[in-house]
Amino acid sequence: MVYRIAYVQTKSLAQAEDIQQDVFMALVRYSDRIKSEQHLKAWLIRVTQNACKKHFRSLWFRLSVPYDDALFKEQEDDGGGGPVQTAQEEEREDIELVQDMVEELPESYRIVIHLFYYEQLSVREIASAIGATEANVKTRLSRAREKLRKLWEERR
Repeated sequence: MVYRIAYVQTKSLAQAEDIQQDVFMALVRYSDRIKSEQHLKAWLIRVTQNACKKHFRSLWFRLSVPYDDALFKEQEDDGGGGPVQTAQEEEREDIELVQDMVEELPESYRIVIHLFYYEQLSVREIASAIGATEANVKTRLSRAREKLRKLWEERR
């Protein structure tokens, strides 16, 4: 969960790994303050968000040139398939398209979409984790879904 949140925020595999490591180092340091599993999850989400914000404020980040993580992704062999696409390939392309569209959303929309759909948190849990009201989370979800609908229609 921590890694996925960091990756959604940074869009970089290496930076997400660094943030994940920082978050778990903080967990080791402050583990005596965790009261329950529910508290742990909310604490991890909050600390991950704060670590991402700290990363974006750092001088190193502001002065560095981003390196495309696509260079590190494995190249999949299409197996010499012809123009006929299988249902699995189409589904995989749709999933990749949705992931790309989510990454294009503003940060405030990306995080609520990620927590709601990928981490399956309730609106109340999201509000608590990001320090917003439930109404604000519902509004962000609604606006993010609308933006995703428009992007989907444009690309499909």
